[in-house]
Amino acid sequence: RSGKERFILLVVSDFDPDGEEIAHSLARSLRDDFGVRGIEPIKVALTAEQVEQFNLVSDTEAKLSSSNYRKFVARYGTGVFELEALRPAQLQAVVQAAIDSVLDTEAFNAELEQEKSDAASLAGVRGVVCKTLGTWKAEGAN
Repeated sequence: RSGKERFILLVVSDFDPDGEEIAHSLARSLRDDFGVRGIEPIKVALTAEQVEQFNLVSDTEAKLSSSNYRKFVARYGTGVFELEALRPAQLQAVVQAAIDSVLDTEAFNAELEQEKSDAASLAGVRGVVCKTLGTWKAEGAN
């Protein structure tokens, strides 16, 4: 209902069979259950590339019970990684880079400036209205 053409959904989840599918299943659910259109899901973390980039070591294996097990294992093998395998600073950097890659910073800053201007204007109107109502209430009491 925002009027925007695209809804970019940045997703962070574990690197495991279900974590790899969550971005797409969430987007499908928002589309099918709530009528949200134009969803573009992007898995920000944890990805196979980040596992290599940060030299992460797996200590667990994919769950056989996952409906996504075969697809995941065929593509990546059985090693899985919790999102917490990244240090907080690493995760912050990854998420910030993802936001920066999809955000029109110039348009965002223009919106912030407009909001400040609107807030100042509304504060002025509120002051006049309150003063007028206070005068009107005082006059009505006579």
